[in-house]
Amino acid sequence: MDDKKEETPSIAPVLCGEEEEAVTLGEIVETIDYLEDKADVLFATQNPNVCTYAEGYKPRQTLFTCLTCTPAPEMAGVCYGCALNCHDGHIIVELYTKRKFKCDCGNSKFGEKKCALYEDKDAKNEYNMYNHNYNGKFCTCDVFYPDEDGGKELLQCEICEDWFHEEHMPFKDVNYYYEEIEANSDTILNRDIASAVCLVCIKKLPFLMHMKSGKDVFCHSKLIAEETKPEPHALCIEHFRAKLCKCADCVRVYEMADCEFLLDDEDDIATFDSESRKKVEENKTTEDDEMREMVKQIGMDGAQHFYSEVHNFKRKLEDFLNTKAEGGRTIAASDIKTFFDALKEENLEKKRARYE
Repeated sequence: MDDKKEETPSIAPVLCGEEEEAVTLGEIVETIDYLEDKADVLFATQNPNVCTYAEGYKPRQTLFTCLTCTPAPEMAGVCYGCALNCHDGHIIVELYTKRKFKCDCGNSKFGEKKCALYEDKDAKNEYNMYNHNYNGKFCTCDVFYPDEDGGKELLQCEICEDWFHEEHMPFKDVNYYYEEIEANSDTILNRDIASAVCLVCIKKLPFLMHMKSGKDVFCHSKLIAEETKPEPHALCIEHFRAKLCKCADCVRVYEMADCEFLLDDEDDIATFDSESRKKVEENKTTEDDEMREMVKQIGMDGAQHFYSEVHNFKRKLEDFLNTKAEGGRTIAASDIKTFFDALKEENLEKKRARYE
């Protein structure tokens, strides 16, 4: 997560709890991979040393809210750079991404506190939109996420951008590759290419209720006036934006419904994710590049020693975990402590040997 201290809240309770809990090696690896991938997508295109205020109402950016500086009922959002530089050590809630938002850090919502990165700001950003997410609350149940139960999965509505548990907002699937799904079919909606639209937003945009499974583009102008209106229901739609018609009549409908942003590629979360992943690949350096840079800094002997120790540690940890995980054996907090105690003792022995 760039310069910010990385945390792994999903793993910490397993390794540090008072009561010894167990976790499989696979679960550790999956959690680490998930958190790293999430951080890559959210922060790859964000500059950790710049406040985005001067960029105006950005089409989409990663946002946070600081509950230390703006506790409820106040609502405010800050950009990635401000979260790191102006609110370090505060109670920060990650809001994922939001559309058309200008950074609030240091404006009138923050009292006497000024932004350390860009101080000259208007008192308020009149076009910013807020919801209870900015008080750290999510879903119809107003849960503080991640909650104490481990953080059940939440889906973000493509329209209002609030987040919902499926048990509190049941979503009806609208498939892209299958027009009709049999009741006993194993076909499951691909959430990676699907967009959720909550019930509140469906009622505001009732024409979306007519969207059906299949690859056909949904054209509002072709709806039959006498056609029976489906029962309003939250939807989860594969390739949602690809199914939206862009004819003049439909564009007018989107404009009247204040959802013309659905036609903006820069607003699309999928586009944001794609651009972030491209940036991640561009920023990746090979081990050879890192080695050359380290040689410049600390010399060849120092660089070789560093990489030798890193590879030695990785090999020992891999051997240890593989031994403990054979046959799906779980790894407990005591196992991790044993490994690092042994490693510490080995390093002490090496130091003693050098001085004898």
